[in-house]
Parts: sequence; C-alpha cells; structure tokens
Amino acid sequence: MIENSEVTLSQMIKIIHRAINSVERGLLNHGEKVAYLMLNLLKAEGSYSEEEIINLCAISIFHDIGAYKVAEKDKVAEVDESASVYEHAIYGSLFIKYFSPLSDLYKVVLTHHFTHTYYLENEIDVISIEGLLLNFADYVDRMYVSENTNIKDTILKIKDEFLAEHIDLFLTADSKFNFLSKLFDGSYLKELYEFFDKKILTREEVLAYSQMLAYSIDFRSEATVKHTIIVEAISYQIGKLYGLNKKTLSKIKMASTLHDIGKIGIPVEILEKPGKLTDDEFEIMKSHAIMGYNILSDLNIDDIRDIGTLHHEKLDGAGYPFGLKENQLTTEMRIVAIGDIVSALIGVRSYKEAFSKEKIIKILTDMAAYKKIDSFIVNLFAENYDFIIEEAQKQSSNLMDIYSNLNTEFKILLKQFTYK
Repeated sequence: MIENSEVTLSQMIKIIHRAINSVERGLLNHGEKVAYLMLNLLKAEGSYSEEEIINLCAISIFHDIGAYKVAEKDKVAEVDESASVYEHAIYGSLFIKYFSPLSDLYKVVLTHHFTHTYYLENEIDVISIEGLLLNFADYVDRMYVSENTNIKDTILKIKDEFLAEHIDLFLTADSKFNFLSKLFDGSYLKELYEFFDKKILTREEVLAYSQMLAYSIDFRSEATVKHTIIVEAISYQIGKLYGLNKKTLSKIKMASTLHDIGKIGIPVEILEKPGKLTDDEFEIMKSHAIMGYNILSDLNIDDIRDIGTLHHEKLDGAGYPFGLKENQLTTEMRIVAIGDIVSALIGVRSYKEAFSKEKIIKILTDMAAYKKIDSFIVNLFAENYDFIIEEAQKQSSNLMDIYSNLNTEFKILLKQFTYK
C-alpha cells in the first residue's frame, strides 16, 4: 500500500501528461502506447533490470516531447525539408539531456527515428540499441495500432526495414503477454501505470521531474525560461544576504525554478505578446498562478509549491490567486515575489529595454510603501543592488549559456544526421 506522503513515478508522469496536454493534445497519448510496447518488448528480451525498464518506458512516453518546439521550426532553425523527420528527435533529446532527470537516456530519444539501415548507410558515432528498439515500437504504433490493423499478419511485410530480432521479439512478447489485445481495447493504460507505480520517487526526483516540466515552457516562450533563470539567481542572492540557512536557500532556488510552471497552460499569443495585455488577456495571464499551484499539489512538496506559485500575493491582501495577507506570507515567499519583479524589470523584450537601477529601486520602494511587498527585503535589495545583480548574472551564466547554445547544438546535430 502506498503511503499518502509517497509519490510514485506513475503520479508524476500523469501530472506532466496533464500539464503538457494543455499545450497540445495527443502526443503523449501516442507516447503511452509506445511505452507499453517497449515494456513488453524489454520484458521479453530478458536482459534488462526492472529499474532499467522503468526508466526506458518513462523516456518512451516523452520521446516526442521535442515536437512541441519544432512545430514552429522556423523559430529554431532553417533546415532542408529532407531533414524534418529528425528535427523533433534532435531537439527533444537536447531538452532531455539538459533539463530532465533522464539525461543519461538522451541518445534513445535522439535516435528514435533511425533504422538499422540508417546506421549502415551513414557514418555516425551515436548508436543506441534502445533507440533502434524505440524506433520499431514507434513505427508499430503509428502504422498499425493507430490504424487498428491486423499487426501479426502485416508486420512480417516490413522485415526488410527493421531488424529481424526486433520482429521476432515482438511476436515472442505477444505470445508471452498477449499485449496486443490490451493495446486495442485500452486496458494497457492500467497495466502501464501499475508498472510505473512500482517506482517510489525521492523528494529530489519529484523536484527534478517538476523542473523538467517547468523548463518545458521553452517550447512556447523562450523569454519565460530566461526570466525564470534570473528569478532563481536573484532570489537566491537576496536570501543569502538575508542570512537564510542552506536548506532554506535550496528551497528558494527550486521554488524559483518552478514559480511560473503554470504558464505552460497560457496561450502563446499572450505569453509572447509584444506589448501591453488587454484586461481580458491579463485575467488569462493571472490564471498561471492557480494552474501552477494545482500542478504542484499532491506531490508532497507543498513548501516548494507555496514559495514558488504564490509570488503574486501581496501583503495587503490584494494579490492572487488566493488574496493572502501579510501574516500568511513567509519570508521565502516575499523574497521570490521581489525576485520575480526585479527579473521582469531588468529583462529585455522586443517591446522594452531593461529598466535602469534607479527606476527599479523606485518601483520597488513605491510598492513597499503601499504595503504590496516587504519593505525590509526591498531595502536590503536596494542597498546591495550592484552586488546582487552581478552575482546573479554570474550564478545564472552557466545555465543561460546551456539554454542559449541549445539551438546551435540543434543545428549542428541536424546537419550531422541528414542523409547525404
């Protein structure tokens, strides 16, 4: 029996699934079927441990995650159309590599559109046995399961396109586990998530998966990701000067990373609007706070959830989503709220330049005077402005460089894996 305080991989995947499906429905549903195919193929193969199978099935659910980004490929890179089949696999693998707890499996995602003939015909140094198997499972779902065809009769027709051992493994797996009938009648989902329930996540793993979801906002708004990186760095520096202990500072860092997680559900035309939002648009934008709160609920990380997603609450009770008042807002919440404001003010967007130091301090002191934000923290920030901003820029530079270079790496890999 699972204790209430425990979070399983099954719960975490369902939460990520729910949140990402608010962007575009369907891709992770395909991922679930592919993961179920992989589960049965890997069990039939016999050489993988349960932990290895769990992780490979988890990465299978997210194997098409890059498709959310490259749907607008002109924003990522200008590429030859013959290479388009690899775009989402490459971008998704880089996202998994740098922003997920499954980073060691990024090559599985990278190569999931490679067949064994591709390896034979092209000189490449990235080989993933599991990626080849995922390619086979992906093909089977797209061509046969989704079309509800008689797979056993038709799969032998593609024996020249895939490894004979994969086709034999497929037939053996169905003979052993009768899994095809479950794919067609829908009962596979219960079995798949019961399998994921076997893995109890540590608090660190829960936070790592939540962070993966937070960074998936990249698929819709690069500016939001960059804002988040700066909020984390500024909030940490303020907390350090405030004298908070290492455990509390660690909470602030993670909460800051997750503070805008609800924006994954906001329409991209609002997130990226080059100008002031209308009243109706602003009301929609405000809903990210409660969406983020709900996404992070029931994960046994309520302390992190509250520090991060309540950053729009105000001391006078005029904030949102709950209208909390001064005595309900902790020091950590107040610090992240100010970090969020500062990051927005120093950020450069297509429609605005960074605000000056003097203007930022004036805005903050005016807000403090009207009992919106904490005056002590504002004074601490103002007195140490140059130091905080400089240290925050140093602190965030590595992550910002990784993020900024991701598109460059995407272009390099795309050229490498394009047919000659």
